[in-house]
Formats: sequence, C-alpha cells, structure tokens
Amino acid sequence: VIDHPFPPSLCESFQGIHALFPLPNGAMAIDAGNGLFQFQPDTDQFRPIKKEGKRLKPLGSLKNGALCVELLNPDTPAGPYSLESYDGADFKPLPCPQPQPSPTGELLALFTSQNGQLWLGSAQGVAWYHDDKWETFNATDGTVPRGAACFIELPDGKIWCAIQDKVWEFNGRSWSVVRAGFDRIHALLRSRDGNIWVASNTDLHRFSKNAWVENGTEDGLPSSAIRQVLEDHQGRIWARTSRGVSLYHPDADPDPPQTSIQLLSDKEKNVPEGTTITLALGGRDKWKYTVGNRLLFSYRLDEMDWSVFQEANNVSFSDLLGGKHYFQVRAMDRNCNVDNKSAKFAFTVVVAWYKETRLLWISIIGLSIAVFFAGLAFNRHRQLVRSYAEVELKVAERTRQLEIASEELLHSQKMNALGTLAAGIAHDFNNILSIIKGSAQIIEDNLDNPQKVHTRVDRIKTVVEQGAGIVKAMLGFSRASDQQPGLCDLNTTVDETIKLLGDRFMREVEIHFERAPELPGVPASQDFIQQILLNFVFNAAEAMTERREVVLTTGSLSKLPAGLVLMPAEAAAYVFVSVKDLGAGIKPENLPRIFEPFFTTKAMSARRGTGLGLSMVYELAKKMDAGLSVESVVERGSTFTLFIPVRDWPNHLKT
Repeated sequence: VIDHPFPPSLCESFQGIHALFPLPNGAMAIDAGNGLFQFQPDTDQFRPIKKEGKRLKPLGSLKNGALCVELLNPDTPAGPYSLESYDGADFKPLPCPQPQPSPTGELLALFTSQNGQLWLGSAQGVAWYHDDKWETFNATDGTVPRGAACFIELPDGKIWCAIQDKVWEFNGRSWSVVRAGFDRIHALLRSRDGNIWVASNTDLHRFSKNAWVENGTEDGLPSSAIRQVLEDHQGRIWARTSRGVSLYHPDADPDPPQTSIQLLSDKEKNVPEGTTITLALGGRDKWKYTVGNRLLFSYRLDEMDWSVFQEANNVSFSDLLGGKHYFQVRAMDRNCNVDNKSAKFAFTVVVAWYKETRLLWISIIGLSIAVFFAGLAFNRHRQLVRSYAEVELKVAERTRQLEIASEELLHSQKMNALGTLAAGIAHDFNNILSIIKGSAQIIEDNLDNPQKVHTRVDRIKTVVEQGAGIVKAMLGFSRASDQQPGLCDLNTTVDETIKLLGDRFMREVEIHFERAPELPGVPASQDFIQQILLNFVFNAAEAMTERREVVLTTGSLSKLPAGLVLMPAEAAAYVFVSVKDLGAGIKPENLPRIFEPFFTTKAMSARRGTGLGLSMVYELAKKMDAGLSVESVVERGSTFTLFIPVRDWPNHLKT
C-alpha cells in the first residue's frame, strides 16, 4: 500500500470526501464536497479542477470513462442544467444532447448501462436516455423513485435504483418497489457473483437466491451503520462502517445449516378438520457463525412453490382440506448457505364422519355403477343366449380353417427340410464326384499303365463307399440308433483323406501333415471325419490365391481351449485334427455366421457356393459329440479344428 498524503494547503478541503472517480488518463477525480480535485498517482500531485465562473458537481462516469460533471452557477444554483464531460484534461460536450425536458429538482447521480444508455437521478424523478432521446419520469404520483442517488444494472437488463428508504426496479416499461423500510441507503452494489448489496444506517443488506439477508454486528461488522460497500479487482467485498472498514470472508462459513422440525406426537399427526396446526422450525449452523434464532427458513406444503426465505421460528396452517399433507422446510444462514436436504414432515387432517360428504357420493356412485353393471350383465346374458349357436358355428369354422392351415404349414416345413437335406447331400456328393471325375480322367489318359488304373479304381471304390456312408448317415439323422461306432485311428483317417484328394489337387495345393504319435483311438465314424476334413481342405484351397499351402495337424489334450463354436461331450481327454491355410481369412463380422445354413461369401465369385458345407460339418460334428473351433486373421489365414472326446473305452489306445 502506497500512501499519498494531502498537501498541507488542501487538507481543509479534503475533510469531507464524498466520492472518487477514475479518469481515462489514469488520474483520479476527488469529490470533496466543497470542490472537485484531480490526483495524478504518477507525479503524486493534487490540483483543483475548475471552470471559470462555475461550480462543478460530479455525477458519474460515462461509457468512455470520462466524468459527467454538472456546471452550476454559484449565484443561481437552481438554474437550468448544464452537463459536460471531463476526461482529465479538458471539458467537452456530452456525447448526447442535454436532458430535454429537464428533470426537476437537484441532480444526484448519473449511471451508464452496458448498452450505453444513461440514467440520471434527480430530487424529483429520473431521466432515461435511449434511442437518441431523453425520457423523463416525474415522481408526481408516487409511481417513480424520487431522489435516486445510486443505480445498478441486473444481468437481464433491469435497472435498480435506491432512494433513502426504498429500492426501485425498472423493467423496461414501468417502475415498481422491490423492497422498502430501509433506514437511509448510502450505496448500492451488484457484485460479480450476482449478489446485490445495500449499505444503510441499519445493517448491510444482501439480495441473494431471491431472498433478502441482513448482516450486522452479529456477523462481525464493526458497526451496523454502513456508509459504503465496494468490490475490489479481486472480487472481494469491502464495507465502510461508522467505526471502520470491514472485509467480507465468504469462505469462513462454507457449510449450510442443518434444518429440523419439532416432531409432534402421533395424536397430533392426525389433526381434526378446522384445527390450526403449528410447526416449530429449527436448525443448527455447523460452525455457529449464525445462531439458531437468526437462521432464515423457506418452506412449502404439498409440493407447491417454496416461500421466500425469512426469519420465522414457526409456521401455522389452518382450514386445510381433509387428507394427508406433506410439509418441507430448508434453512439458510447469514452467509447465504442453503440446506439442500430439506426437513420433511407428514400429517393428516381428519374430517368428522358426519361431514364426510364423499362417503354419500361414493355410495350413490357405487349403487349407480352396480345397477348399471347389473343391467349390462342381464343384457349381455340375453345376447349370449341368442348368439350361442352363431358362436358354435364360428368356432367350428375357425377350427376347420386352423386344421387346414396346420396341415399346410406341416407340409411346407417338410418340403423345406427335404430341400435343405437334398442341398446338403448334393454338396457332399459334389466333392465325391469331383474325386471320381478326376480319377476317371487319369484312367482315360493312362490305359496302358495298369498300376495307375488299379490305383485310381481303388480310389473310386473308396469314395463310393464313403458316399454310401454319407447316405447312411443322412438317413440316421432322423432317427436314433443304439449302434456304437468302432474305434477310429485319427492319423490313419487323415492319411486316407489326403489320398482321396488326387494327384491333380496335390499339384495345385501343397499339403503338409504334422502327425502326433501314439494317439488313442476314438469311437467315431471314419466317414464323418473324412467328410469334415474334405470340407475344411476344399474351403482352405479356395481361400488361397498365391501361396496355396494347407497344413493338417493332429494331437491330444486334456483341457479344451476357450471360445469353441461347438462344445464336445465331457471327457478326460480329447484328440484333435486342425486344418490351417494361408488364405484371405474371415472378416470378424462374418465369423459368427459361417456355420449357418446357406450362408456363403462366394455369392459374387466365379464359383458360387451353396453355404451348406460348414453347416453339414457342424451337424456331423454334433452327431459325433465332437467340438469345433475357428481361428482366423484377415490376410493371414484361418485354422479349423475338430475336437473328438476319448471315451472310457476298454481299449482306448491306438488300434
């Protein structure tokens, strides 16, 4: 803090400083009551502001920062108004015309709103400059403030002004009194947090959360007589009292009070009609900055609007309607902390039985309803008797139509199932016929080579037997069979499946078989396993374009991996065979659907697929109580694995 002492020659002039006004050039205008002075902080100089032959009265700051000054004639102080602006160096005309018509009485203050409009308070009314003209409100009938000495602007554009004992509001059309009963208002302030402060001879009044709160000596002020209230550049509130300056510390009491209601006895919770019920309100401030009898309370009954916060230790209700009522109350301390958890109380107003007109009305209404429904029931009974024959005829007709529809639906389902089975068999036989066709072409080209002819004839016999096994399996899908399959050597089955592929296939696709030694035999159909492997191998070959290599792997394990498409039957151990390719892989969005019937991604390719290969694999594996898994990475290939449980067989080792 830097002190700037008054010059000895001006000490007497500065005995009663009324106000300070900042100027655009960085100087400060000082209203000393008997004169206007300018203080320059840089040079620490004080000098009087004068205009020849005029007495200067500062009224307020303009939008450009200049000071609005009233020029008074010392000889005729009640003469016509003359207003000019002072920027710290020169007097200039106002940026607007002089008030016309001029407000009557002494000018007291000038206020500039955010949109540049001017408000001029006088002893007999208010003048408002807007839309390039002045509008004067004369207080002749008490509907306009008289003697407005200070103004503020609210966020919604409304203007408040204060006279000695009242605060007025202008809503853009008319004036109204916001609050009365003040004892000599000295200052009016709207702080950055939206609170409105009123300095008066009795307490510092604050308008916050739509409620008026008074702060006095009980809240730490040196005196209840507040001469000025200001907000510094840090947003702190200062109050100048008759006994010194005080700083407001809002963080000293951040916690809201706890609200309570004096509980009534159970009998008092049931209040007879016409009785006045009184509820005692209470609360406790956590840090006891606000004693209990100075708390403010807001309440509501039956979820209606909350009342304004006010000092009230009790609240009474009378002439309440009969029935249950709900009362809520919340407390606010003098620091404007509100209890968000309102206290609640429920009570019932009991109506005397002989006054309960609702019972009579309920009885009349009930009797009317009973008579109505009795007549309705009788009428309905007559209609039912009359239409009984018609209902029977309609029921018989609907039953016949339902039977016809059921027969048509059953026939449609049978034909659909037959078509699906035929398409699946055709898919599997296409694979077998491909092998037979290839072998026949090799026999045709090698008639002079008995060894090759004999080999291809054996291969044709093998796939024909496999086709017969498929037919037998397809027929077995529709009926249960008690016949147990024999033990199958998985490695031998893979070897024979590779032989079925033929030389031409082996020239186009490179097949590798990584066998696991000493695999236990499993009770499964060799034809089923070969058909599953052929589907896997043919799909793998079609998925590859550049490096056409397929790897078949066998092995055993005691614990199944996670994420199986089809879970096998429970067993102590499992053998598996996997088919891995280096093709394009399967997109993640297609992976859950590859085993669905008729789902195929070859619809737009040169060789269209039926979408039944993998669905048949799924059904064959389920028939054997086997499991399936698929692992695929786009552009890196896929791996299909068949898991076969090792049953508790007398000779479970490899045969």
